[in-house]
Amino acid sequence: MTNAEPVARPVDAEAIVAEILKLGITHVICVPDTFQKTLIARLAELEVPRTLIVCTEDEAMGINAGLYIGGQNPMMLIQNNGIHASINTMKAIALDAKVPTFIVAGQFLRDATKPPEEQRARAVRLLEPTLEVWGVPYFRLEGPEDIGAFAQAYHRAHEDKGPAVVIVGTPTS
Repeated sequence: MTNAEPVARPVDAEAIVAEILKLGITHVICVPDTFQKTLIARLAELEVPRTLIVCTEDEAMGINAGLYIGGQNPMMLIQNNGIHASINTMKAIALDAKVPTFIVAGQFLRDATKPPEEQRARAVRLLEPTLEVWGVPYFRLEGPEDIGAFAQAYHRAHEDKGPAVVIVGTPTS
């Protein structure tokens, strides 16, 4: 076993919460994710944004659309497997119906010492190519210096009226 230097480094949950608050997010629709457990725990302590725990990513996309149509400013917090599982719902709601869908997706099973394209886990290795096929913009959060990815993805989702994803490369701290 080698002691390779990490390609992706943890980002503090507090820094991410600060970015979410700057964006005026009203609701975080979350499918529980151990990869982002520190972020989820911190968000659950807050009154705003309100954290809604749901069972599936398909459910999260429907709730995201309903909240957006109702004048709220939601986002989704899921993992890579959830994007793969809900691509049909993303196509129908975010892409075809043109609903801004700001998604933060943890790279569950990622080896932080390798870039995504060199990963053994298909869910990690194929996430970006899958998003590219569907024309979904994505932004990598590989360390604290990439915190601006949140604003970039959020604004892109609202400008395009569709999905945009922040891919969290390692568990939050």
